[in-house]
Amino acid sequence: MKTLVIFAHSDVKHSSISNRLIISKLKTVDGLEIRDLYQLYPDFKIDIEAEQQAMSDADVILFQYPFHWYSVPGLLKEWMDRVFVRGFAYGPGRKLEGKDLLISTTIGGPEESYQEGGHNMFTVQDFLKPMVQAANFTGMKYNEPVISHSMVFIPGGENSREDIEQRALDHAEQLIQRLRNFSTKYESQDIPEAIELA
Repeated sequence: MKTLVIFAHSDVKHSSISNRLIISKLKTVDGLEIRDLYQLYPDFKIDIEAEQQAMSDADVILFQYPFHWYSVPGLLKEWMDRVFVRGFAYGPGRKLEGKDLLISTTIGGPEESYQEGGHNMFTVQDFLKPMVQAANFTGMKYNEPVISHSMVFIPGGENSREDIEQRALDHAEQLIQRLRNFSTKYESQDIPEAIELA
């Protein structure tokens, strides 16, 4: 099984304890390729062919990103606009059909603020509906996302660095366990059925 991680964070080195830790843990997983979009394309000039090839080669596609204004970071949206085109992602000859899609996102606000009628008015699942539909439209299998809240460190704020680091490690472990489950699924598909001999 090959896993492709599409990672989008505009300043992971300086402003994200959680995504930095999650990515460092994912790097220990065999058969996994991480494409850091902001490192690859700081000018937003996306190599469409390279990205489509990476997706074609993968069995599982994992989007790792911070929840940004109730959606994905700007470069990830641009990436989807450029890469998910007719003839590749949808329409005749779609190449993503049957692949597993896993969304992994870190959210600054607490979980209770993402409730119907709450501070943010809607649930995270409501905000993820465009991703659900993107999976449906392209024929990918949408899987239950891995979501962590209260992931922003502000000195003197409510979340200590240690708390965020622990939540990030827990998040990474959930992802790794999910990838192990996918691996087991893909391995079982490769085992030929027993042939009954006469």
